[in-house]
Order: sequence, then C-alpha cells, then structure tokens
Amino acid sequence: MTALKSPSGRRTASLEPGAQQADRFAMELAERLRATGENAYQGSPSDADSREAYTAYGAGGYIGLHWPKNLGGQGLSPLETVAVEEVFGYHWLPMSSYLLSVKTIGNALLQFGSPELVERLLPRIAAGELVFCQGFSEPEAGSDLASLRTRARLEGDRWIVNGRKIWTSSAEHADWAYLAVRTNPDEPRHRGLSVLVADMRTPGIDVTVHRTLGGGTIGELALTDVEIPCDQVVGEVDAGWSVLMGTLDHERVTSEKVGVVCSLLDLLVEHAVTSAQRRLLSRLRGEAAVARLHGRHATELLARRTPAAAASSMAKLSVAVLMQRLAGIAVDLLGPHALVENGPDALLGGRLAAFHRAAVATTIAGGASDIQRRNIARQGLGFGR
Repeated sequence: MTALKSPSGRRTASLEPGAQQADRFAMELAERLRATGENAYQGSPSDADSREAYTAYGAGGYIGLHWPKNLGGQGLSPLETVAVEEVFGYHWLPMSSYLLSVKTIGNALLQFGSPELVERLLPRIAAGELVFCQGFSEPEAGSDLASLRTRARLEGDRWIVNGRKIWTSSAEHADWAYLAVRTNPDEPRHRGLSVLVADMRTPGIDVTVHRTLGGGTIGELALTDVEIPCDQVVGEVDAGWSVLMGTLDHERVTSEKVGVVCSLLDLLVEHAVTSAQRRLLSRLRGEAAVARLHGRHATELLARRTPAAAASSMAKLSVAVLMQRLAGIAVDLLGPHALVENGPDALLGGRLAAFHRAAVATTIAGGASDIQRRNIARQGLGFGR
C-alpha cells in the first residue's frame, strides 16, 4: 500500500496500488474543473455535481471498476473501487451524479435488475453517458420510507405513475430516474412496493430545481400519469422493499467523505501549534481510519451478497459523526474565520466553512442517524423490536 500525499506533502490515507493512478487523474481533473468554474467547492462531494466531471470519470475508466468487463467495467475488486472513491473525495471532486448513478443505483441494478435491464443500462452508465436520479423521499415519507404514497397502477403493458418526490439530487442532470412506488395499496405498508426505472424524457415527469444555501441545488419531481413499460421493474413486483433496502446499503458506504476528512486533517496540521492540538488531530485521523475500515467491511459483505445492513449503517454513521466532530474542532482551532467561505478572510480556501455547513446534514441526509442506530441494534446486535 502507498501513502497518498497532501498538497503540503504530509501523509494521509493509505491506498491500494490501483488507486495511485486515480490520484493523478483526480488532481488533474480538479485543476481543470477549477479553471472552468465547474468545481465550486461544496462541503461534501455528494453536494456538488458536474456533468463534465461525470463524463471524465467514464472516459477515464473509473465508473464501475468492479463491474464485469462485458458491462463496461474493469473487473477489479470492490475494495479498489472504494479506495478510488476516497481519492476522489480527498481532491474534492463533484460526485453527486457518480454516487447516485454508479455507487447506489448502478450497483443495485447489478444486484437486482433483470439481465435485459442490466445489459441495457449499465454499459451506458459505465461510459459516463447515463445519469440517474433517485426518487425515494416524499413530503410524507423521508426516513420512514414505507410511508411513501406515489402510486403505480398497471394498465396493459404499462405502469401509470402519479406522485411527488423531494430531495432529488441531480434531478436537473439526470437522464433516468430510479423510483420507489406503491403498486399494491391493499398490502401492509412494507409490502406492495416496487422499484421502477424511467427515462426522464417520459411525458408527465416535471422537474423543479431549488437552490441551496451553499450554491448547490436540490430537485423535486412531479409525476403525472407517467407511463412506464412493465419491463422496467427492478426486482419483483410488490417485493420492492428488499430492493430498496439493498439499494440503501450501497448508498450508505460513503468512502468519499472519508477522503474529505483526510484532506481537511492534512490542511489543519500546520495550524495545530500545541501538543494538545496535535494529539487531537491525530485522534481524529485514527477515527478516520476506523471509518474507512467500516466502509471496507460493508463493501466486502455487499460483494459477497451477504446481509450488510448493519455494517452499511455503521459505515455511514461513523463518518457522519466524525465530520461533525471535525467541523466543530476545526472552528475551535482556527476561530471565527473558519466560517468565512469567500473573501480575504476565508481560511483554507473557504473549504472548511463549506464543510462545516454540510456536516450539519450528514446525520440526517440519506437516513437519519437514529435510523442507522436502529439498524445496527436490530440487525447487527440482534435486539428485538
């Protein structure tokens, strides 16, 4: 294994040999995006999006590294994939489209999709040509996903879908949508659910884009009599709960956030002037290593198709809590200027201020921390309901 160096030459995350080339690619791409204004810093890679970056990932062969070669992948180990994702996070690359289309939905399609659907969609994802958005959350169904109300009614060889989806990242960039719908309202709420994929050009899909405080966007989907062919179901009809949970298991392994944490720790080293401050940063670096191991453990379980819900929740929870701890400690270390994002008083290029803002949401977005703790307790430790 080789140590990745920070811009100041200090040691940070240890990487498998396969990620060393990705480090050079990421540095060059980050510089190019900065020059074109494409890489305005968000506080987390999942907050930033760029079609140019996504296309570059595909052209460089970095999409679906562990997918089969006949589907456009490289046939490598899933651990090499998460190592590369950590490198991309370390260089603050915009990754929203990648995390949705590849890490979450692409992997879920590979696990649950029909051979025909996989062969139709995955090669185009791997080439960087196809971006997905994820339509799960609704006004009345966030962390409690089983409360979703978007309805799909079967008419002939098509599903007719009506409903509304919120918190839909990358919706304005997406070519296709991955939708959680209720196909049988007479079943208990965890049953009668299905997952459909739909071309975003389908009549009846309307996208509204909302600007966020940090200059990013979040989307909203209105679905009105959207006709989706029957062969675009992922998994079995009315058995979508297991598909949804499996999809979230992939989403919760957030190796790119470990990379961001390591990047900031390297940048903060020169500001730690006392032995107590240096020990504190070393402790945080140890916590980052632990978060990395949680992500790799979950990745290994997912690759073996063994139960990974508790491990994935642990991976998400560990880095989310760490990001909030680091954000608070960094402000204590640097003072109020740490919260200045633009202008001559901004520290660390404004990255810390953006990170501090984004860290607030890490224990909510993608599943609240209470949900992660419940998954760990029930599925990892065997506690009853």
